[in-house]
Amino acid sequence: MADASNVRKKVTAALFCGLLFGAAFAAGQDETGPRITQLRIEPRGRDVFVGFTLTGALNPELARKIEAGLETAIRYDIRLYRRYPYWFDDLVERRKYRVAATFDPVTREYAVEETLDGKPLRRTTTRDFAEAAHRLLSGENLLTFHVSRGRPTRNLYVQMRATFDTAYFFTIIPVDSRTSWKKSKRFNVRANPQ
Repeated sequence: MADASNVRKKVTAALFCGLLFGAAFAAGQDETGPRITQLRIEPRGRDVFVGFTLTGALNPELARKIEAGLETAIRYDIRLYRRYPYWFDDLVERRKYRVAATFDPVTREYAVEETLDGKPLRRTTTRDFAEAAHRLLSGENLLTFHVSRGRPTRNLYVQMRATFDTAYFFTIIPVDSRTSWKKSKRFNVRANPQ
């Protein structure tokens, strides 16, 4: 009888933990939460430039994390697709864009580092928190894709989502929050005549 009671308690505890984890995960998936509100595409020749704005991600907890000197990073998944009207869309290429901000309490400056597929793009410093936050949450004129020869050039579109740490489960397990995918309008790239 005592063994059945212990098993019941363990099952109840496991279900409760599962519900807490599910609630934390669902909170990161909420449509009213963080989301990419603008996704702008500008093809120039075979190059595809992206501009975007992420809203709802800079909550007080994230701001405190930055001001405490902890590295705060937002990772953006960017994918280029070819649209087929009567078949599945084809993934042409994907990129990982990462922006990280760190506050240095000695110099009182925010260092913002940007990487694309793990390769450094740019590193800037500023004393203004608003400017550092702006660099974390938006991008302009970001050369993301170069459509090489033999790749599709018509009926293309870009999808993008952001991922960032928002909380900890049981104070040790980081819980990522993700936005839903944002899809751009379709576009064509012009092949350079040679």
